[in-house]
Amino acid sequence: MEEDALVLVHTPHVDVVGALLRDLTRQGGSDAVPRIVAYDDVAELVAAARKADAWLCVLDLRETKGLSDGVVRRLRMISSQPEVLVRGARPGDGRPQDLPDDSFLDATATDARLVEQALRLLALQRVRRASGIVGTSTRVRELLATIAQVAPLDVPVLVHGESGTGKEMVARALHDRSRRARRPFVSINVGSLAESLLESELFGHEKGAFTGAVAQRAGVFERADGGTLFLDELGEMSPGMQVKLLRVLETSEFQRVGGNETLRTDVRIVAATHRDLETEMEAGRFRSDLYYRLKVVRIEIPPLRERPDDILVLAQHFLDDVNRRHGLQKRGFTTSAMQRLREHAWPGNVRELRNVVSSMAVMAPEDFLDASDLPPEMVRSSGDPRRLPVRTDVARAEAGGDGIWTNTLLALVADVRRIAERIDDIAERLDQIESGTGRVDGIGTRGVEAGSWDQGALDADFVPLSPEAGTDMASAEKALIEATLRQFDGNRRRTAEQLGIGERTLYRKLKRYGLG
Repeated sequence: MEEDALVLVHTPHVDVVGALLRDLTRQGGSDAVPRIVAYDDVAELVAAARKADAWLCVLDLRETKGLSDGVVRRLRMISSQPEVLVRGARPGDGRPQDLPDDSFLDATATDARLVEQALRLLALQRVRRASGIVGTSTRVRELLATIAQVAPLDVPVLVHGESGTGKEMVARALHDRSRRARRPFVSINVGSLAESLLESELFGHEKGAFTGAVAQRAGVFERADGGTLFLDELGEMSPGMQVKLLRVLETSEFQRVGGNETLRTDVRIVAATHRDLETEMEAGRFRSDLYYRLKVVRIEIPPLRERPDDILVLAQHFLDDVNRRHGLQKRGFTTSAMQRLREHAWPGNVRELRNVVSSMAVMAPEDFLDASDLPPEMVRSSGDPRRLPVRTDVARAEAGGDGIWTNTLLALVADVRRIAERIDDIAERLDQIESGTGRVDGIGTRGVEAGSWDQGALDADFVPLSPEAGTDMASAEKALIEATLRQFDGNRRRTAEQLGIGERTLYRKLKRYGLG
């Protein structure tokens, strides 16, 4: 257990804290016990979690009035991404909306069950921090849980995922949490080498084995002895090399190219590929015996498009990293930039997102990165992307003839404010309100300042906005799409362009609202 791990606990029962401390001590040893701090007030715990680098927040709500979804949401949006574990206030209480299934226990759960689940969540946190894997989505949590379970077991692992999803990060996490962590981690990209070079890289060569072999050289199997060998893009390996690899895996023995001495190796194999190896087997391009030897455990890394909830979390993580490395002070993303980032398909996955954010941060003239700072290929609509993409006639709207446009814009403002609630300064003010020490009025946000939604902030042909009004977002969006379709005589391409969304996004919305 890492020494700097911080666990924040809200509980009316001191014995729970004691039990948690004893179990953590047994897990990590007396010299590696995390700090555990108890709080009587939930708002105080939230404020402490935001200021400190909390690993886990445990909320035992028995003998309390319960917990709002907003508290959980604010805890889960803290940049350090602490795990959150909640025990309900009353039997039958529902799980808070933003809380994963494995982070909620019924009020009837025992203290032992609470401690057991807390330890499990701390294991996920250790993997997250050691690996650098970022994300709060269910798919990422499942990935972290699999790594935590499999890493200590000395078995081969096959990692499957598209290019740019982070296969080597998973391999390193498996190594770092294994009994081989103090031994070498050696990686090789199988697909980048010709067969003649690959054999030498894998097994090494003797001096004079071929032209240019001026000295004896150890291969990766030799260099990784006692540790982990990561074979990236294994699906590109030729059938001939597959046979030689299989023999080493079966016997743990090999010979250097040009040599006669039989060497032994003790390595854990983690292989990765973006190809569907089962399809490759059916086509005769990949040996089934090698596949089944490597696939004792298979880990699937989801592409970024299948976990959209992680896009903005990753974007902010990369922005923080760019700020640190280059001494920049970029504060975040505008609403239009966040919308574009979420809508993009990300064929290059996490690697593409990292590169896009780095480019935006370096080139952006303002503190907040805007849609106009995106690479040209990602800017799909014309005009100033900072503007809301809906225009109407102000006079007619004020006369009551275009209420749907006004309602839609008001709904967009409400949506922006829901995003802005995640910003730390608003969260801190809300904590003060909950504890009775703050006021609601005068709250501002970073990038979306209070009072900025007036006519002066928009073009003259935009509908003026009133932040006091409310609306049904779904109904307003449906009516807006219908009106825009009528305006362009059912032309979906022009409708999508006018709304500032992609055609695929428009098709999904048409299907959702029964307009297709």
